[in-house]
Amino acid sequence: MTWQHLRAFVWLRWRLLANSWQRGGSLNFVLTAIFVVAALVSAVPLFIVSVLVGYNLPPSVTPKHLLYAWDGMAIAFTFFWSVGLLAELQRTEPLSLSKFLHLPVSLRSAFFINYVSSACGLTTILLGPVMVGFALGLTFSRGLAHLAALPLVAAFVLLISAVSYQFQGWLASLMSNPRRRRTVVVGATAVFILIAQLPNLVNFAAPVKGKADRSLKLQEQFDQLNREFMLQQIDAQEHLRRQQEVLAKHNQEDEQAAQAMVQRWERVARLLNWALPIGWLPLGAMSAAEGNIGVSLATFTAMTLLGSASLWRAYGTTIRLYRGEFVAGSVAPGNVVSGPERTAAEVTSPAPAPARKSRVGLLEARLPSLSEPVSVIALAGFRSLLRSPEAKMMLLTPLIMTTIAGGALFRHSHDMPDLARPLPAVGAVLVVLFGMAQLMANQFGFDRDGFRAFVLCAAPRRDILLGKNLGFLPMAGGMAALLIAGIEFFAPLRFDQLLAMLPQFVSMFLLFCLLANLVSIYAPMAISAGSFKRSHVKAVPVFLQMLTFFFAFPLMQLPTFVPLGAELISEGVGWTHGVPIFLPLAAVECGIVVVLYGRVLSWQGRLLQAREQKILESVTKTAA
Repeated sequence: MTWQHLRAFVWLRWRLLANSWQRGGSLNFVLTAIFVVAALVSAVPLFIVSVLVGYNLPPSVTPKHLLYAWDGMAIAFTFFWSVGLLAELQRTEPLSLSKFLHLPVSLRSAFFINYVSSACGLTTILLGPVMVGFALGLTFSRGLAHLAALPLVAAFVLLISAVSYQFQGWLASLMSNPRRRRTVVVGATAVFILIAQLPNLVNFAAPVKGKADRSLKLQEQFDQLNREFMLQQIDAQEHLRRQQEVLAKHNQEDEQAAQAMVQRWERVARLLNWALPIGWLPLGAMSAAEGNIGVSLATFTAMTLLGSASLWRAYGTTIRLYRGEFVAGSVAPGNVVSGPERTAAEVTSPAPAPARKSRVGLLEARLPSLSEPVSVIALAGFRSLLRSPEAKMMLLTPLIMTTIAGGALFRHSHDMPDLARPLPAVGAVLVVLFGMAQLMANQFGFDRDGFRAFVLCAAPRRDILLGKNLGFLPMAGGMAALLIAGIEFFAPLRFDQLLAMLPQFVSMFLLFCLLANLVSIYAPMAISAGSFKRSHVKAVPVFLQMLTFFFAFPLMQLPTFVPLGAELISEGVGWTHGVPIFLPLAAVECGIVVVLYGRVLSWQGRLLQAREQKILESVTKTAA
């Protein structure tokens, strides 16, 4: 690495960053600059507050308490870093090394600039000063021993950023094979979600029953005393005295159980801090507070060595990737089969499989009562959803929300009144639709260059929108049916209420489609292949999408609650009891929504035709 190369790469990185900001337009440049300046400026008050917190900690705070404080900061840093990592699984190099392989320059300089660019993210800018400020505040108030936390923080940031950078490079090598790309994206997302939901899953699988059992025992003892008092076996004074004894014993048992739980969690936390690398920073900081510099030095050395090794392996993987050693179907140099070995390989190669009988494929099918363009667009859209990683990641959102809310529903399903049981089912449909919002609200952005086919085809624009909407119907309906079936298993609905969920879903889905079509027409954004990452972030489309689905989506779905609300109010005030009001009203509302959908869809088709050139310009932009 030479100083001239490093300066040239730094200048090139800044020039590329400035060009990417300016390419989005003047408004996008101004808003991006404001956001960057706001992030940098907000780091200053965060640093000052963390210094004051560390300086003003009361003397009762022990090194054990400091361990928990550092644990919280380390976990927060790792979590938000993982969220950013999940948004960009495959590493995209700001400086593509393939453009420098033929030049007499040091590739390590370009790799170093790329790594520093990835490490200087929003998480580092905001949470890095918090950890540094907390360490300085402890140093000012408790002595120079806490100054050892500063190199530990630096080693921790190196560890997290280097390991994640190596992980991204490894994923990039896997994703060089298109057949494995979708599996890698969905698998990594699912693993992150399962890790984030692990506490909730453990609580759902093995809920804590100790406190509930003690409360039940206390209630039984009080009932026994009340029966003895009613039978005049004890007088009022004895009744009161024994109640106080039972209550005092119950409180003592609660305190003992709480102390035992605290001790158990302390042992688990200490063990995890020793076992997991993200716990080495809190462990070293606590050891420095206790005066054990040896452990602090050991944790610093371990994090530095592990981070450096990850960075070195990431460099090797990157060089091999740009040399084409991971390209699917290629043979590494030195392993080329030739001569007799090649002849043997050709002889032993399997014979070509016999041709299969031709049959009508999915894309050649015809949907009944629909025109040919609608059928083709709907089936092609459905096929692309089945094959795209974006759709698979989209389906994870309802599963996550179901996992979070499923535990409470399972525990309290027997206490739920029959009148309120349709509410979780309707909520499940809302969760499914909201989970699809990011995909359906940018339908043409995920088409990318394929949107040219819609511009050039002679199909009515109304049919294009109708086909697009129908392409999402099997996935939305299947996920909603799966969730409603689970709710029906835990909290069964009345038969008429279960039947009413079909027109209820149709009404909610069609209204959602109208809103998604409108946003897709007015706020299209180019999306990188295989992810939800926007190629060119513009503030106006992002603001429109956020405004639409955080405000317009609930308001547009509000009328669909009228049939269920009418039944709840009618039975609540005693006008009817067991009369199926929800089903007929939902059917009538569904008919009205279908007619409204047809009328509005024609208007949206004309709007699409008027804006298709602007949409094409937006969605066919490639990433910088």
